[in-house]
Amino acid sequence: MNRVQLALEIATKAHKGQTDKLGKNYIDHPKRVHRNLLANPNFKKLDPTTREDLEVAALLHDVIEDSGKNGSERFTVQDLLSQNFTPRSIELVQLLTRSKSVPDDDYYAAIQANPLARLVKLADIADNLNKRRVKHLDIETANRLGAKYEHALEIIEMDEDEAAWLQSAIDYDIELQDVEDDACEDEG
Repeated sequence: MNRVQLALEIATKAHKGQTDKLGKNYIDHPKRVHRNLLANPNFKKLDPTTREDLEVAALLHDVIEDSGKNGSERFTVQDLLSQNFTPRSIELVQLLTRSKSVPDDDYYAAIQANPLARLVKLADIADNLNKRRVKHLDIETANRLGAKYEHALEIIEMDEDEAAWLQSAIDYDIELQDVEDDACEDEG
């Protein structure tokens, strides 16, 4: 099993039984973040090892923060490091993990300072602002989350290509299952 497949397996265990704000299986969020990352034009320019580290980080980005809830399996940094992931991929996961003791501006500034973490966070923000999903949230939640991620984008900088990619990802109107079906057809 390669590291990306292992990351998906661990994320699935870590988020088992968890749901998002729409009541959908939470594991679909890291899968969509992964999909968004793969489409980022700056991701495509990276070497294969770096791309793999970013794919792992995208799939595991909420594992440390959210695992062990609702009966899901708990994973720590040490657990992830023991799974043969590269130290860099787990450092990215740590950087992307929110801590109540770190103010939002400091959290986003640290991500802005790390070009690799920035790519994963942009993929995460793209999913969290996705119009297809946001339209199903109650207006108060949608406005609160919209303001939160718009603030993040005031700190996390993008070039023109990334800004166009982000808008495309936010507007993306296809179900994750459709993407998975396409991937299966490509393999077959």
